[in-house]
Amino acid sequence: MSARDARTVLVRPELVVEVAFDGLRCGPRHPAGPTLRFARVVRHRQDRSAAEADAVASVRELATAEGL
Repeated sequence: MSARDARTVLVRPELVVEVAFDGLRCGPRHPAGPTLRFARVVRHRQDRSAAEADAVASVRELATAEGL
């Protein structure tokens, strides 16, 4: 099941992918917090379950470490 509005897509956490990105950005256009710049899927991680995947909290920690 998924839901969508103008800015949000909600999905079930079932697949884990590895994502590469060039940097982080914070700003008023992104109310959820930091965003990944030039994000791209590197590969499907069949060796990880959804419970083992990083979440938004990990991105926020990276942003804090970078002083954003």
